[in-house]
Amino acid sequence: MNKSLKYIKGSVLSGSPIIQIISYEEKRVEGHLKMLCEQLKRGDSLQCWDINNGLVKNGQRVPETRDSVKALSYIMRDESPGFFVFRDMNAIIRNSSETVRKLREVYRKFRNTRKTVFLLSPDEYFHDALKKEIDIVSYGLPDYEELENLFLRFISSMEKAGIRVNLSDEDKKNFIIGVQGLTVDEAYKAFMKVFQNRKEITIDNIALIHEEKKQLILKEGVLEYYPHKFTMNDMGGLDNLKDWLQKRRRAFSKEAQAYGLARPRGFLAMGISGCGKSLAAKVTASLWNLPLFRLDMNLVYAGTGGAPELVFSRALKTMDSVAPAILWIDEIESGISDKQGDSASSRILGYFLTWMQEHDSEIFVAATANRIDLLPAELLRRGRFDQLFFIDLPTRREREEIFSIHLTEKEKAAANFNIPQLAQITKGWSGSEIEQVIISSRYEAFNENRPLSEDDLFTSFGSTVPLSMTMEVQIKKIRSWAHNRAARASSDKEY
Repeated sequence: MNKSLKYIKGSVLSGSPIIQIISYEEKRVEGHLKMLCEQLKRGDSLQCWDINNGLVKNGQRVPETRDSVKALSYIMRDESPGFFVFRDMNAIIRNSSETVRKLREVYRKFRNTRKTVFLLSPDEYFHDALKKEIDIVSYGLPDYEELENLFLRFISSMEKAGIRVNLSDEDKKNFIIGVQGLTVDEAYKAFMKVFQNRKEITIDNIALIHEEKKQLILKEGVLEYYPHKFTMNDMGGLDNLKDWLQKRRRAFSKEAQAYGLARPRGFLAMGISGCGKSLAAKVTASLWNLPLFRLDMNLVYAGTGGAPELVFSRALKTMDSVAPAILWIDEIESGISDKQGDSASSRILGYFLTWMQEHDSEIFVAATANRIDLLPAELLRRGRFDQLFFIDLPTRREREEIFSIHLTEKEKAAANFNIPQLAQITKGWSGSEIEQVIISSRYEAFNENRPLSEDDLFTSFGSTVPLSMTMEVQIKKIRSWAHNRAARASSDKEY
């Protein structure tokens, strides 16, 4: 029994006559209420009301009960125990003082009886006159067990249809984790898209699950979905960060919960621009097989969706609804800070600090920052983020890895280049600067209709001034701040 249903059962047993349930999942909630009704012996079945059909009892419409007041009067005359579900009553309560009055009469008559009225609606509206008389339950999304049962039914039907299911136990868990945060109907639709018209089911199909979560995010204009494009093999160096991520790749699994592990809340990667902070967020999502969503703080402050703090809080609530997922906040210092005289920024900071500390959804925050000194101290303390990583300019060995990654990607022949020599020449270069030089050199080779050569790279080296020279003072300041304040993302040192 899930937490929401346990709470409802407790309210029913304590004699609460009216319970408001907030949920989009009518069918699922009513199914659970029907089981509870039978368990507590509160009648043969649910009696349900809506404005189109009126009150339906034992599959039959009760005449002249489409009007909500008449329907409430009818159940007040009925002396037998029962569960009565009234759908979408909030819209009526808003504009009908007569309905509100009748609900208060129901409250007095049904109190401490074996009769309970459930007001079921996705609308969170709550009438002031009923505040003291109604219990409110925001019905939780399906838990792992419910989604596991749904998934296993799909798998069984696929196998019976002769479709090959090539999934390990770990792959199956990833599929189930992938639909967490969706309603039962949304998960059903996602599985249908994954499984239909296929001869074989593999873990590669999980991308379609993430697409369903993307559809939810599109409704919130400040969040952007990022498909998986990068793996751990695309990130050169940063062995400490990689090891940290590897050890937590099963952090959202059922086994981790059974072991008693606290779910990781996130990391903050700070350091020099172009050295892999954003890539770390993308790799995390790919490694953990979770969807990645980027929160654009510029759009939060743009004002097109309302007051920045309201837009920000809506975005975090949306993320809670699609959990488990990775929330990527790029250059966090530009949007979440304690700027003097900026009340919106201060309120956003306060809301974010509270959310980071208190939220229990399976959301992992991957934040990046270039100017760590602009962030308030309370954001950096343990308990907000699990770890602060400092990403410095790549060492010689790491530059060799970066060259190998980018040259192997296109040329398929990194062995034709003297990579140790290239790494030595580019001392003080960031990973993005190396990548851009290779891209620029490819254009030169493409323009002359020939393969890329080392000479092309040497020519580009001569016309490029690395960031370590133009921002030498700022880089020294960043390194000084990070010393003894953040964990190094790399164990390697320049030699």
